[in-house]
Amino acid sequence: MPWQRFELIMKKIVIVFLILLNFKNLYSQGKIEVVVDSQLYEIQSQRLKNKKIADSKPDTLVVQGYRLQVFFSNDRKKALKIKDKLIKEFPEYANEVYLLYQSPNYKVRIGNFVKETDAKPLERRLLKHFDNVFIVRDKIVYIKNKISKEPED
Repeated sequence: MPWQRFELIMKKIVIVFLILLNFKNLYSQGKIEVVVDSQLYEIQSQRLKNKKIADSKPDTLVVQGYRLQVFFSNDRKKALKIKDKLIKEFPEYANEVYLLYQSPNYKVRIGNFVKETDAKPLERRLLKHFDNVFIVRDKIVYIKNKISKEPED
């Protein structure tokens, strides 16, 4: 009889111990590591920028269009100088001068043109000031009912 009672007590102790051990595993704070591709942050950032642009200016859209590339190099200081020169020489495009960084190079682009032919007059003007000017496809900020800035040639 005393052994049976001892076995019963031991069984209860083991059961309580297993239940406590199980609760410890349920409520323990483990470490979880989430691996995310860096491009996901870039995509998220770009979408947020596009949304902010669209929300702040309801009559603007980000669409596929054309810009003129004036500079391409890994020299950041020279890229900034070119950007400043464009803003001074072409003040009507001051809000449309872009400095892009695509590792390891900097690009300076100007304009927001829906059609490639719309960029041609500015290309001719830029070639008088810069050696390597060419039209590139890019995402642009399209403003509905925008008045043309280009003087008639």
